[in-house]
Amino acid sequence: MSRTSASLFFTFLIAGSAVVAQAPTRQTGDIFRGQVDRLVDVLRDTSRLDQGHPAAHAVLGADALSTAKILVAMGHCHRRYHVGDGPVVRPSLDYLLQQRRADGSFGDVATTAWTADALERMDDKGYAAECAVARRWLAGHGGDAPGFAASVAAVLDQVQADRWPQHFGADAKKVADAQIAAGAGVDRKAAADALLQLVVCQEANRALDKQAAGGDAGVAWSPEQEKAFQWLLLQQKDGVFAVRGEESAALTGFGLLALQTKPRGMRTAAQQQTIEQGLRWLMARQDDSGNFSEDEVNYTTCVVIGALARSDDPNAAAVLQKAQRAILGFQNVEAAGYQRRDRDYGSVGYGGSQRGDLSNTHFALQALRDSGLPEDHEALQKAIVFLQRTQNLKASNDLTTKIPDPEKPDTVVEAVSGDDGGAAYYPGNSAAGYLVQPDGKVVPRSYGSMTYALLKAYTLAGVKGDDPRVQAAVKWIQEHWDLAVNPGADPAMGEKAKYQGLFYCYMLLAQALDSAGIDTVVTAAADADGQKGAEQKIDWRAALRTRLASMQQADGAWVNGENGRWMESVPLLCTCYAMVALERCR
Repeated sequence: MSRTSASLFFTFLIAGSAVVAQAPTRQTGDIFRGQVDRLVDVLRDTSRLDQGHPAAHAVLGADALSTAKILVAMGHCHRRYHVGDGPVVRPSLDYLLQQRRADGSFGDVATTAWTADALERMDDKGYAAECAVARRWLAGHGGDAPGFAASVAAVLDQVQADRWPQHFGADAKKVADAQIAAGAGVDRKAAADALLQLVVCQEANRALDKQAAGGDAGVAWSPEQEKAFQWLLLQQKDGVFAVRGEESAALTGFGLLALQTKPRGMRTAAQQQTIEQGLRWLMARQDDSGNFSEDEVNYTTCVVIGALARSDDPNAAAVLQKAQRAILGFQNVEAAGYQRRDRDYGSVGYGGSQRGDLSNTHFALQALRDSGLPEDHEALQKAIVFLQRTQNLKASNDLTTKIPDPEKPDTVVEAVSGDDGGAAYYPGNSAAGYLVQPDGKVVPRSYGSMTYALLKAYTLAGVKGDDPRVQAAVKWIQEHWDLAVNPGADPAMGEKAKYQGLFYCYMLLAQALDSAGIDTVVTAAADADGQKGAEQKIDWRAALRTRLASMQQADGAWVNGENGRWMESVPLLCTCYAMVALERCR
């Protein structure tokens, strides 16, 4: 199966959505049994009477290609025909073997590929030698033609909440019924194609049945996600999202990214059309430089790339490459006059001449990778220089920089690295406050959202899990694990400071831990006196799902009711953050 989304569609039924209740119900089990059985009977009976122009006496098809397709279909259908079925399949198998050429092929690429499929399905061990030679021939002549497995995957890729395998076999069913009625006048080539499509749909439906019985449906697409999805649909018009009545490329990018967290196979045709309308609107907004907005150009371009990277639109590829070049142009490197010793070297900011920061940099790295840039590209390796300078880790961060005194804006103080492994917003700057050392130098406090951003960015840039920089970041996360707040804020900043950027933190937490391959967070519970006790292994995906479910509003949206800083008073943005986070919680 080529799409994870297709294999997870069944969970929508369990979610209890009213939308699904109104959509066509998927038939379960072996669909099209009657048509398959009757069509096989007609093909066999007429071939024994030499009616309908069989390729040879008792051969099911009109030629090698149609015969091979019929045998493949029979081998995969609910009857599971096999070489042991003797006279039902033997004349057709003998005929195919007679078509074998000296080079091991059975004709052209398509005929050879389907014949190899047929022989393997009927008796994989008995025909192993013939199939091996045929596969080698195919490899030297352009590879395999699309076979049975690819056909099944193609059906699963098209499954939607109102389009099931039974629908994709409807036309073939009509052809099969007509060929059954034709009897002695059966068109064997048309019958072969119809039979094959019916069995492909049978197999696709069996795969969905198997997935539905797998027991993990509850985490693939939850009622909370569906409720939020429906809320988001109410916020858009023709796939475009607005803020204060003004269409926004950034929020449209984020909104479409959030909508696409719903597996493709679970969307209705109307929902998919809405998404595609919005994606086309975004592509039409790209300017000559590759950007989509004049404001906060890096941030906007990055979130638009995130939405477009999931599109099947063939026009998206050129748009993504143009946007990738724009982001590469934002990076503070030699081409922009930066040298490695400069504080911002390797970073990306909001665009233009604005200083770099870890938030924009992780967005940029994600967008670069989403648009196809390899992890060993020099842009990502240069970004690592900046990432190290945001991390409070003396072994890899020896930068000293000047910043305005947090208490006295007219006074400049020296900022240096701490050593707890967490990260700040940019070198010397932290939204979580500062630690003042006895010598007057300050250390920018590490805090949750930026430490998750650091871990995510390291992973995107190819830094492995056993690297000391990554291990230090993970250690900080374990020691400060707390889903109630964005951890790390200086208590002197007041109670509200703990909640700033909370939903942004949730998104980064999920992206970072999932990307780094971390399934459990090992932390130590504290007793009533604040003393740490035995270690606990926390399934962070389950914990985050539970936390977000408890915070969802009745209408399906999320909003930061404790601290609206950084636009978290806007339900649209918080809901997008939550949806992107929940996608990583499957």
